[in-house]
Amino acid sequence: MPSSERQHRIAEWSALRSLAQTLNQSFDLRVALDTALGHILELTGQEAGWIYLRNENDQFILAARQRLPPVLNYPGTVWQGECACQEVCRSGQINLEPSLMPCSRLHGAAGDKRGLSHHVSMALRDGNRTIGILNLAATRWARLTAADQHLIAAIADLLGTAIARVYLYEEFSVRRVQERRALLSLSQELLVNDDLEPTLQRLVRVGARLLEADACAFIEADEDGARALLRVCYGWALPAASAWPLVLDDVHPHLWYLPERSIKLPDDSLIPLPPLLRQQSFQGHLATPVMLSGEQIGLLLVNTIHPRHFLDNEAELLGLLASQLAQMIDRERLYQEALVRQRLERELDLASEIQASFLPDCCPIVPGLQIHAFYRAARQVGGDFYDFIEVPATVTNGPKRLGVIIADVTDKGVPAALFMALSRTLLRASAIDGRSPVAVLERANHLILADSRAGLFVTCFYALIDPMSGLVVYANGGHNYPLLYRRATDEVTPLVAQGIVLGIIPDPHFVPGEITLAPGDILLFYTDGITEAMNAQRELFGDERLATVLRANSHRAPNEIVTAVLAAVGEFVGDTAQSDDMTIVVIKRT
Repeated sequence: MPSSERQHRIAEWSALRSLAQTLNQSFDLRVALDTALGHILELTGQEAGWIYLRNENDQFILAARQRLPPVLNYPGTVWQGECACQEVCRSGQINLEPSLMPCSRLHGAAGDKRGLSHHVSMALRDGNRTIGILNLAATRWARLTAADQHLIAAIADLLGTAIARVYLYEEFSVRRVQERRALLSLSQELLVNDDLEPTLQRLVRVGARLLEADACAFIEADEDGARALLRVCYGWALPAASAWPLVLDDVHPHLWYLPERSIKLPDDSLIPLPPLLRQQSFQGHLATPVMLSGEQIGLLLVNTIHPRHFLDNEAELLGLLASQLAQMIDRERLYQEALVRQRLERELDLASEIQASFLPDCCPIVPGLQIHAFYRAARQVGGDFYDFIEVPATVTNGPKRLGVIIADVTDKGVPAALFMALSRTLLRASAIDGRSPVAVLERANHLILADSRAGLFVTCFYALIDPMSGLVVYANGGHNYPLLYRRATDEVTPLVAQGIVLGIIPDPHFVPGEITLAPGDILLFYTDGITEAMNAQRELFGDERLATVLRANSHRAPNEIVTAVLAAVGEFVGDTAQSDDMTIVVIKRT
């Protein structure tokens, strides 16, 4: 090859490479084509050129122009209507080889044409589809050599590839925008819609549309029932009047035998498809697990009737839809749990009101005695209770006696509240006729054992007070010893009496006790929520602190003593949460 020809070839290759780089550097098609057209004119040695692009309405639109003669200045009337090359292109007469033809626009124009009358036309193609025309203006005496034809054909191929790439990018960008808009719409619907089923129906419809599939379905894994349920679907042919959700597989809840992707689903399944899925005649298949809190709860499927290979970006999109689906189910679960909690809260509020009705509305007014009581449950309902019972006098026409009960069920919450109601009723029924405290506890124990099957028991202290004489007889069923303050000696001592909690053994032994209250003496009944109140250092409030508070406030009225005890306990525990009910009853003889 002669040196001059070799250098010419090198220049052509370099120009083609520069043209290719120009076309690949931008996704702005008009800018890329306009710049590329300048390179093309330099490469081919032509004086002017322009490029048409074919739109969806089969119209050719001017997309780029370079070095046009004055008569073809754009815009202008000369560009109105179509030219002959466009019709020739539609008819397929210019296809794979460049053609030299008269330019109808130059022929009908009046003005400076720079001697141009023809143009070399080449169809720009994307596969079998014509997407544009390259026109290079020439004189009427122009001739195309074989080399010129190959060069222009190569240039047209580069242009067609670049245009198709930009179209594909634009289509991909539009699709991504549509995908994001659909996902955003689903997210917004998820936030405002409290009904899960319509949202799931929308998701499978959107999934089928975005992935251009014939069907989309969510298969829920029912592990408790060891089966797979068709929870929601779009594009499936289903039997009429079937119970919903439909059982898809009554043996394998996770459909382990289905491939992740397939172009022929029946062939790629590891075992024969279940009847309902086989009846759909699906070929193309894409599946992704639906995960919630690290656990697989089902599969999201898209399918096509005809064989189809799903791409990685489509699998990624299906994964995003599966994440949305998991959020919907999780939100529904949280919503249902919230409803259950609200219902439980309402029920507990009602239970608290009912339990409060079991306690005395107020302390009784008894001549010779000052009485005050306090109760606070650690939860909405509790197991502590106290009661005052009017008991017949021991002599005819004598003053009635006052029965005082304080008790603590050995449990918390609703079970304790229910057992508290039973125990309170049985104790009151046992005491109402004036039995001795020991007899009251024995009978109550017998009735509790006969009626209770819950395995709970109750501690109880029962005192029977004669307000005229100050005589107090009592018995203890495993409860905390009440504190007795003696005004004469300024001492606090516990009312010790042996006895076992109620509801454990059939024949417990209770030791009776007896004291006489002098004027100014005080009885303080309490439950272990007071003495076992715990501070941040896990220290207990204890009996000694309670006795100290009682002695320091013995000159006060019972309500003030209760306030002082609660203040001392509160200061001791600080911000430490407490887990036990608190009950106090203070009786002072005047």
